Amino acid sequence: KRFDLTEGQRHSLSDQTKKVVRGLEDEVTITYFQREREMTRGRDRLREYQTLSDKLKVEYVDPLQKPARAQAFDVKGPWPILIVQRGDQRERISNDSEQDITNALIQVTREGRKTVCVAEGQGERSTEDSGERGFSGVKSALATSLYEVQGLFLLREKTVPAECTVVVVAGPEKDLAPEALSPIREFVRGGGKALIMVEPEFEESFPNLVSLLDEWNIQVGNDVVVDISGVGQIFGASELAPLVMDYPSHAITKDFRVMTLFAGARSVQAGEGTVEGVTAQDLARTSAQSWAETRLALEGALEFEEESDRLGPVSLAAVATVAGEPPASEASEAEAPDSAEDTGDGDEAEDQPKAPEGRVVAVGDVDFASNQLLGFQGNQDFFLNLVAWLAEDADLISIRPKEPENQSLFLSRQVQQNVAWVALVILPLIFVVLGVLTWWRRR
Repeated sequence: KRFDLTEGQRHSLSDQTKKVVRGLEDEVTITYFQREREMTRGRDRLREYQTLSDKLKVEYVDPLQKPARAQAFDVKGPWPILIVQRGDQRERISNDSEQDITNALIQVTREGRKTVCVAEGQGERSTEDSGERGFSGVKSALATSLYEVQGLFLLREKTVPAECTVVVVAGPEKDLAPEALSPIREFVRGGGKALIMVEPEFEESFPNLVSLLDEWNIQVGNDVVVDISGVGQIFGASELAPLVMDYPSHAITKDFRVMTLFAGARSVQAGEGTVEGVTAQDLARTSAQSWAETRLALEGALEFEEESDRLGPVSLAAVATVAGEPPASEASEAEAPDSAEDTGDGDEAEDQPKAPEGRVVAVGDVDFASNQLLGFQGNQDFFLNLVAWLAEDADLISIRPKEPENQSLFLSRQVQQNVAWVALVILPLIFVVLGVLTWWRRR
């Protein structure tokens, strides 16, 4: 049994790695090329991978001792080089970090790539923007998870292209026109998946977008969430940047144990009523020391007003599944209900195709996924889990391996001199003085 007491558990495999490796259905081989004397770290890491599944095989090769083996894979230094292979699919990586190894395993085990279409044309965040407000980090993270990312101009297309698995509406500055909402509505009704992020109505209002979400029993409040718990302030955030650590039970947030930070968020929750064919629930809630402030023109100190504000916990995200229209075959049988009785064949009903299930996730903030906040604690994992659930990639819903943090310590010249004096002069002198005093007493 091993215990990892390092900060962030640097020497333990992530939840995603465990899920990916344990889910292997076919045999996967990793050929690890490295000099024998430098193979210890990679060998230790790959042994942890092997303990998760007997379908993962690892071969360790010193390219100088076995040059023919290296030539067979056409590998040349610098080392290490890892060849990850499943059948005819092969990936080559030049790093033995957990992130690279796990990504290579995902690449060789997934069949094809799914496409995330990001709406554009009405002020949505751009995946090409590398500024603080941009979504270039999201594009990079999605590419790492093997999703294709492309723009979608709904007003021009008039429909969602067939290649789009997930449609993302990333905080438009203007309310979506009815001509842009109609394709999304039809897409979800036909079993499509949509992630919609809508900002508080400080200057612009979004009645069309809010109305669309209401059709899926997701209520969007005309408010802004205030968090005075003080936890966010530890990370340099204001009261208008609520921190979330409460995640109601759902596949997206199963075993999710990290914080997410939002900035300028509005409440988004499952509707109190019911909508036929729709199942909705909350996804992320703030602490009890928060409230939904309805006076958007905030001036002076923030104070809770019982008659107008809503005390927390406040939901910032909600999810809904939408039953689509039944296939044509079922509709035709519905018109002739006596046909099954006449034939006496009760198994045909079981063989009928199921109605498609649309999926929707709504978030009352877009900044949590911006370049500025994407790297905070669980923000990136939360966003990618939303996309993975929508795309029905259950094996990608998890806490992903992180890049190792820089543990270097940089000392100024003065500090170096102080350390030298303490280590080389003061501490030895203390022992000398203590020794002399001890000798003097015993004399």
